[in-house]
Amino acid sequence: MEYKDSKCNAYDTYASDAKLYPSLPPVVVPSAPELIRVEGSAQSYRLQKINEIQKVIAAERDERANLSKKYHRAVRILAGVDNAGVVSSMVLGATGIGVLSTIIAAPIAIAKEGAALGLGLFLSLEVKLIKSYQ
Repeated sequence: MEYKDSKCNAYDTYASDAKLYPSLPPVVVPSAPELIRVEGSAQSYRLQKINEIQKVIAAERDERANLSKKYHRAVRILAGVDNAGVVSSMVLGATGIGVLSTIIAAPIAIAKEGAALGLGLFLSLEVKLIKSYQ
């Protein structure tokens, strides 16, 4: 007994037209949007920004040079005051000792030695101030 079905018949035209790999409907693949080409505007924008940055850097450089000039001027002034103070302290100490040796002008000698001591303390503070700037 044979079973006959038109769908299963190997010699049927319907079965012979069947493909091994059926084709699928075309698939729509998403793509990136088209690039908008603007002639030269991106490049000119970059060049404009580069010029702005260069101007800012040049302004900062000039400001830094001015500050450096003022700083070095202040350090030179403080160094001059320090040198003058050292010389004054030495002179006051030496004259105080000379005046003290006469015994007659002892109050003047004490005043000179006090001034030399005060100047020495001021100079030690000034040296710390100069070192804090450096």
